[in-house]
Amino acid sequence: MWRFIFLMLFLVACSSPKNDKIVVPELHAGFYSEALERINDKLASDPENSRLVDQKLFYCEQLEWPTTCISALEAYREVHGMTNQLVRQYIAYYHEHQRYQLLVEIFDRWDEEYGLKMEFSQLYVLSLVQADYNKRASEELKWYLTKHQALEDIRFASELFLLLNDTTLAVYNLGKLHELDPQNELMWQYGNILNRLGYYDLGFRVIGDYAERNSNDFSIQLAYAWMLENANRRVEARQVIKPYTNRDTIAYLLADWYRKDLMWDSASYILSTVIAKDSTNRKPIWKAGNLYDERGWFTTSLKYFEYLTQLNPNDTLAQQRIDLIQRKIAYLQRLKFEEEKIPTIELQPKKIEN
Repeated sequence: MWRFIFLMLFLVACSSPKNDKIVVPELHAGFYSEALERINDKLASDPENSRLVDQKLFYCEQLEWPTTCISALEAYREVHGMTNQLVRQYIAYYHEHQRYQLLVEIFDRWDEEYGLKMEFSQLYVLSLVQADYNKRASEELKWYLTKHQALEDIRFASELFLLLNDTTLAVYNLGKLHELDPQNELMWQYGNILNRLGYYDLGFRVIGDYAERNSNDFSIQLAYAWMLENANRRVEARQVIKPYTNRDTIAYLLADWYRKDLMWDSASYILSTVIAKDSTNRKPIWKAGNLYDERGWFTTSLKYFEYLTQLNPNDTLAQQRIDLIQRKIAYLQRLKFEEEKIPTIELQPKKIEN
């Protein structure tokens, strides 16, 4: 009987197995942040709990080392001393918070034991630069380049020599970078340095190539145009910004650059297109009035300023310009009248009698 009962119980157990499920916590956006807050609360009452410290370091790593994580690093170090993993966590923490002086100290103190300078060679040199150890940084950077000549290495060295204000080595490495990657963002600085050194043709060629490859970047095109204008290369500068004249500010700039070269018709055409978009916009109307005034077409200029007073009868500045232009017109009329009053002297030919 007992055998039968036992067999039945065994069959029932086998016929309805229970599925053991592994429950994985839902990692929503704030999971690690909330977990870190809970760990901090627990550590406040139990600061020497090594299990909590280990757990906090894990969460710190996931959250890319918030500022409060330094306490966990120090607590772990007090119990276990500096370990291979811990020294790298210190490096990650100091790097995240740009504590370059402390990074240099970590590298100098623990390099012999853990080979840090070789493993973190770029970060070590960067730390020296940012901590103002310029002489050491320059020597380390030169040594770094003897073993590293890939594109990323040349870019890194170029950037750091710029930070060190070492123009000679910066230009040398930027020249190599230009050959490898003419689209690199450092080419803008390279071209500017060449221009400052007097190598204008090469400088503008480098910057021009960079601007051409970034033709969809308006800020680059505008900066390049200003650079050309400042070098008295306005024809090229105008060509660069012409595609952007649908922007009113660029239209005004282009009109000003035409005016500087006394290209009155081109300047007035640009302003007229802006006015056509919005005939109540005061700025292009004022600019057009100024343009014709400067050109000497006072009657045409007067019409623009009079139109401004129609838009706003209280526009005292426009009324002042009207008064000034009317005085100019009156002066020219009086001058012309006085010229017409001067009698013409008729000279009779003198006859010579023998």
